[in-house]
Amino acid sequence: MTEALTIGWSNARAEASRGLYRRTLGLNLFLHLLIGLACILLPHWISATFGLPGPIPAGWVRGWGAMLILVSALYTPGLIDPFRVRLPNLIGLGGRLWLTIIWLFCGGGFLWFALFDFLFFVILARLYLRFLTNTLMTRP
Repeated sequence: MTEALTIGWSNARAEASRGLYRRTLGLNLFLHLLIGLACILLPHWISATFGLPGPIPAGWVRGWGAMLILVSALYTPGLIDPFRVRLPNLIGLGGRLWLTIIWLFCGGGFLWFALFDFLFFVILARLYLRFLTNTLMTRP
């Protein structure tokens, strides 16, 4: 029997892919938290940094930052147990792709947001698919 066919090897591979997915998603959520806080506390700096129109009134940038923090908080159950709580992960992946399209249509400084969301969409989608595949392979 080869090593690839043992349950222990499959379990170890599933746990390794789970850990990598959780670390990457955790990094993404942490970056969203930082961006959200920057939007709330420094809306003019965010607008100037990304070449966006001035936040007059500053409420729209602050509101966007607060929503970013809220969405990240709603993602937490999917971060804690990505196998049993799949829906937030799947919605998050679809949301990243959707926002990429929206940011592309907005153009200008929003292209940086499109790049950010698209890169994390591709990375997280691959890691999540690998994690789900490896986890399902542990079930005889």
